[in-house]
Amino acid sequence: MNMISKLHRKFILAGTLAVILIVVGALALLNATVYIHETSEIEGIITAIADNGGTLPDSRKIQRDADDWSAVNKILNGDDWITSTPDFLYQVRYFSVLWGPQRDVEKVDISHTAAFTIAEAVAYADKTAALSSASGFLNKDKAIYAYLRKDLPDGSRLLIVLDCTKNILSINHMLRYSFWFGLIVIILYVLIVAALSSVAMRPFVRNMENQKRFITNAGHELKTPIAIISANTEAIEMLNGKSQWTDNILKQVRRQSQLINDLIMLSKMGERSLADITLVDLDVSQQVQTAVQAFDALAKDQEKTLTAKIRPGIHVTADQKCLYEIVSILLDNAVKYCDDQGTVQVTLSGKKLGKGAVLTVSNQYAAGKDVDYTRFFERFYRGDESHNSDQAGYGIGLSMAEELVQLLKGSISVAYKNGIITFTVTL
Repeated sequence: MNMISKLHRKFILAGTLAVILIVVGALALLNATVYIHETSEIEGIITAIADNGGTLPDSRKIQRDADDWSAVNKILNGDDWITSTPDFLYQVRYFSVLWGPQRDVEKVDISHTAAFTIAEAVAYADKTAALSSASGFLNKDKAIYAYLRKDLPDGSRLLIVLDCTKNILSINHMLRYSFWFGLIVIILYVLIVAALSSVAMRPFVRNMENQKRFITNAGHELKTPIAIISANTEAIEMLNGKSQWTDNILKQVRRQSQLINDLIMLSKMGERSLADITLVDLDVSQQVQTAVQAFDALAKDQEKTLTAKIRPGIHVTADQKCLYEIVSILLDNAVKYCDDQGTVQVTLSGKKLGKGAVLTVSNQYAAGKDVDYTRFFERFYRGDESHNSDQAGYGIGLSMAEELVQLLKGSISVAYKNGIITFTVTL
């Protein structure tokens, strides 16, 4: 059934969105943690080198002195794994360039890197000196280097260039693996939920089918006594003449007959699809004009004015019965809820862009200021919660109109402004 399929898709979509939010949030937090750790390590190492005059502190030489050892830990942000292994000194690849107060190169130390010659180190230093930022990242071939310029008290300037390719690759790998991991998790979730949700929804589907079957069967059963009551009342009128009592009986019979027909039609709405309707090229202008003429007498009987502004020759591809039913529902609703001596306005025009039609049905409705228009298309919802019998209805018509419009691949909306309520249908 169409309704069940929509509900199934919405259920999967809602669950998928929830999983996406959880997975993305968790992986974003994990990547942020890795990023902070790696960048902090880069900053700690390059700062330690700069503070030590251009070389990394050798923990082996100062291990005997507890105060000095604490100082090294402080410089390196307290990373015990860095200061606890002597091999760490040989894993860090960097070079330093010292400029004198006159900005002439006084010292170049490339003993801790094999990627740069002295000339390349000086050229790289000149390149960073032209940059406004005292720290940042630069590339050389496929390697990534972090640099830090530090002004010394005597007016000289020290540049430290650190190979941080491994740290940046760790961040990139984490991002890449997180993306594929998250994507696989989401796809697996959708597949599993799509399979299991069908099983979980089977009782609900059976319940809806039973409800629709009951409404249809009960509706047909109720038609018989309603018809008998109507026939007997008409017979009484023929024998004794019309009276207030027989008129009320027939009025209520008509209401109940309309309710039964609407319930039966509504129970079948969810089962209808494009395969159940006949799409042909229709003259919408003629269909709307016919419906307006049919409701003109009803409006006059209630001392209301029905006006129409219909542009001729507008065509759309639609089902004739569905289209006429949509217009009839909107006109019936407009006449029914229009203020006393009010005006119902029907307008039909073409789309500004492309082929199609725009139908608006509006009526004066002074009591509509505080009505919740977001619920107008809910089944059995009525703005008049008192269910005043003077405005007969059961909140079915607009719901049926919405489903028929959606069946024709159109849209329907409602708006209220300056005491006028307007329904707009776009096909």
